[in-house]
Amino acid sequence: MEAPRYSPEAWVMLHPRVAWPRVAVLPAGGGRFLAWRRPLLVAFVLGCIVSLMASGRVTLRLAVPATIYWTFVPLCEIASLAAVCARRRGKVPFSRAIDLFFMGHGVWFLWLIGFAAVWAFRPAPQAFEWFGRPWVRYGPVFAAIAWSGYIDFWFFRAVFARTAAGAARDLLAQRLICWTSALALFLAPAAWTVLAPGLGL
Repeated sequence: MEAPRYSPEAWVMLHPRVAWPRVAVLPAGGGRFLAWRRPLLVAFVLGCIVSLMASGRVTLRLAVPATIYWTFVPLCEIASLAAVCARRRGKVPFSRAIDLFFMGHGVWFLWLIGFAAVWAFRPAPQAFEWFGRPWVRYGPVFAAIAWSGYIDFWFFRAVFARTAAGAARDLLAQRLICWTSALALFLAPAAWTVLAPGLGL
């Protein structure tokens, strides 16, 4: 089957089982920045989302500091990928593995942009009312989790030649490491403001 005319990222998002074996052998490009171009894009998108939600538009004044702050998310993803694949990368250079792994983030981009658009372009009372419905609040995020998990399952199967059981184990381990560490880093400032007065600091 030939690669379709749309982008590799869209192909991976729509047909991961077919796309990953073919995308993995495409020329990488990117040179020495190969491992960082897509992780930095993730941080930049998060920064733009923050700007859009805060002001209704994307401005450098808001997007740049938010991008810097949210770099911990791709860093946690890279660390979790390294932990899962450290001894089993085979012939895939880790820089290429990072680039490929972040190619599968289109689902999260769609969810984030849709979420931010509601808060940016609707009055706050209407947004709160809309998200007060459980199916609106939880349905899209659970769909994104499931869809993203399916994409990454086939990433582990195709790129690292895992068995189905091995790919499932790697996926669960990567999610556990990444989400636990990212949540801890996200909550750390708030936890410190609560604990510091009690410690007399």
